[in-house]
Order: sequence, then structure tokens, then C-alpha cells
Amino acid sequence: MKLSKPVISLVSLGCAKNEVDSEHVLGALLQDGFVFAEDPRDADVCLVNTCGFIESARTETRETLEALVARKKNGRPRFVVALGCMVERAADYPDFADVLAVCDLRVPFSDYPRLASLCLGLLNRKADGNPRADIMGNGPRLRIGLPHLASLKISEGCSNGCSFCSIPRMRGRQISRPAADIISEAVSLAENGAKEIAVIAQDTTSYGKDLFGKPALAGLLRDLAAALPENIWLRLMYAYPRFLSKNVLEVMAGDNRFCRYVDIPLQHISDRILKAMGRGTSRRQVETQLDQIRTLLEPVAVRTTFITGFPGETDDEFEELLEFVREQQFNHLGAFTYSPEPLTAAAALPDDIPQEVKNERRDRLMIEQMDISHRLLQEMEGQTVEVMIDRQVRNPDVPLPHDCIALAHTRHQSPDADGLVILRGTSDKKLMPGTVVPVRVTTAMDYDLIARPV
Repeated sequence: MKLSKPVISLVSLGCAKNEVDSEHVLGALLQDGFVFAEDPRDADVCLVNTCGFIESARTETRETLEALVARKKNGRPRFVVALGCMVERAADYPDFADVLAVCDLRVPFSDYPRLASLCLGLLNRKADGNPRADIMGNGPRLRIGLPHLASLKISEGCSNGCSFCSIPRMRGRQISRPAADIISEAVSLAENGAKEIAVIAQDTTSYGKDLFGKPALAGLLRDLAAALPENIWLRLMYAYPRFLSKNVLEVMAGDNRFCRYVDIPLQHISDRILKAMGRGTSRRQVETQLDQIRTLLEPVAVRTTFITGFPGETDDEFEELLEFVREQQFNHLGAFTYSPEPLTAAAALPDDIPQEVKNERRDRLMIEQMDISHRLLQEMEGQTVEVMIDRQVRNPDVPLPHDCIALAHTRHQSPDADGLVILRGTSDKKLMPGTVVPVRVTTAMDYDLIARPV
């Protein structure tokens, strides 16, 4: 009797880069004869693409794994397999290995080519065929997010060596993908329904430095845009400030396919803290760069992130950061408290700031940003802007206005990272996900906009 096809499920944790990896993993497994189930309760094997970036991410990983293992008592999934960053970190740090001990199998990046045979081995089935040479790069992707939104990874790993960051230990040094492969994948994504493509990497702006000895992002973006339809939206994410050049901004300014949006994680602004973080930049350089962004791309939305409570951060240095945020009026901002990452350079520094002080500084920063965001959004009231529809709303499971018909985002909002646009009005079947429509902004909230279709 012929065996039924093995059923695989996958839970993807962490960032958009992880989600791209998950889609490649699923695409490869489907080619190897597996069937995909969205619900782990319908699967033989549930894969968990783990995140080990910071403590809160590791907590989410642990809780997810424990919940899935508990479900095994009911028969499904039969096996739980851990993949990704946490597995890599567990190789040199025992505490992380303890988190993964509940799993039936741990698969590091180096074993991804054998993933199909490893999963079949759990099911006592024999694998057919040879290991895949490239499961992550140019293989098929089974898209698991919204069909009209896609991420395009242009490099793997990171060579910046920030003192607080464990990414190089998990992902290795930067390896840029060949431009032809990136463009081919982007065209395929657009042909298969993507209306917005986010350009991502651990550090997008140093793309090509390992290939050519200097960053080559500007040329890649120019060629990428030329290969895509006129109506596509392109969004630049993870733009490390040290390598964000005028050439890149000029390419973005010269092509309407690029959203006037820059995600530039700054982490701090005190020169002493920036040096301790190994950021390779200074306050003066950052301010010059932000001026350049706003001059070349106006009107532009700038997103950034900061860390509070880095070892040795004084009250005055935090106040400097707070005043800088007031001056710059960022459209979008995220703040995180410092936590020592094992085996990083910063972990050797005294973690001398109490957690409650770290939290209080983060909260003050976010309260300030909430007021800034509200003021900036209020300036849009009465304006007509284009939005991309993300979801039609029928029976919302979150509090929304009773006449809400869709959720959307503007070119100045990154989906799932920033605020959103809540559309109110009468039902309109034309508001399909991925369509771009004009709306009039009626109300500004702290982070979101309320609008009506024009």
C-alpha cells in the first residue's frame, strides 16, 4: 500500500529575514514530496524557525516550543523540529541548548540541504534523492504572508561587528547574493502577485562590499527597479547608517517605484555610546545623513530604533538621546532595553544599569515618540493620499470602528512595523488586497490614521 505524503507545518518567529528563510524551506520540502498544513495540529512534523536575537525573542521561542510539544500528547504534531538562529546560538552556549532540549530534532543552517531526509527519518521513511545544494538562495518559495507583500533578501550575515549584537555569531559574515539572482527573484515575486517588495538584509546598505570591495546597493536598486513593473512599490529596510550613501538616495529619489521611506537603525546618538557600541559613526555624521535623506527624498518617512540602558549610559547621555528624538521628529521609532548577549563584546562590560532604569528610559522615549507621531499624523488630516489595501474587514477580532471596511498602509508606513490606515465607509468590493486607492484622511490617532475612500 502506498504511503500518504508526509505533512509538514511551520511556525516562523522573529524578523522578515526569518520569514524569507521559512518560505524557502517550505518551497524545498514541497518539491521533495511533503504537503503543507497551516495548523500544526494537522501535521506530522512541525518546524519552528527560531529567533535568538534578544532575550524577549528567546522567551517567545521557548514558549512556542513548549506549547507545540504539549500538543504532541494529542497526537499532532508527531514531531517538533527547531531550525534557525537559536539552533546556531545553542552550539556555543549551553543555556540556549536547554531551551531546545524539548525538541525531537535541531537542524543548523549547515544541515538545511538534508532537511527533507532528516524529517523523513523521524517518520521512519526513506529519503529519495540527494541533498539540496541550495535550499535558501534561489530555490522555490512557498509564500506564507499576505500575497501582495513580499520581502527580498539581498545578502546573508553581517560583517559590522557591533559590540552588542550576536547576528554574526548566528549568521556569519556578510555574503551578498549575485545581482542577477536577486533581480530574477524579484521579477518572479511580482509575476506571482507581489505589489510591494521590501528590500532586506542584516545590513542592506553594505550590499556588495564583500564582492567588490565597496558597497554596490545603488546599482542593484537601479537595475532592480528597471526590471519591475511601473506600479510596484519598493521599500528599503535595515539601512545601516555607516554605508547609506548619497548615490542610494539619488536612485530612490529618481524612481517613483521607491517609497519615500528609509529604515535606518541608529541605536544611540551619544558619541561615547556609539563608539562603545562599535557603530563606526558619530552624532555629527548621523545628523548630516538625516539632513541628506530629507533633502533628497522629501516628503520622506524615517524609521529608526534605539537601545536604552547600554552599559555605562549616564543620565546625561540618555537626556541627549531624548533631546535628539525631539529635534529629529522621526515618523516611526522603536526602543529596546539593552540585554547582554552571551559571547558578544558588550557582554564583557559591566551591566551596570538596573532593569527598572532601562525600562523607565525606554518608556520615556516611547511616550515622547507617541506625541511626535500624533503631531505628524495630524498634519495629514484633510489630505488625500494613496494607500495599498492589506485586508478587507468583515468580522474583526480586534476593536475597530463599526463601519471599518479595510486596513491599509501608505508609502510612508511599513506593513507590520509601523502604524496603519483604518478605512471607514460602506462596503466596496473593489477594495481588494494589493490594490492602490486614494483616500481622504479624516482623523489622526497616536500611530494610525482613519480615512475614507475618495
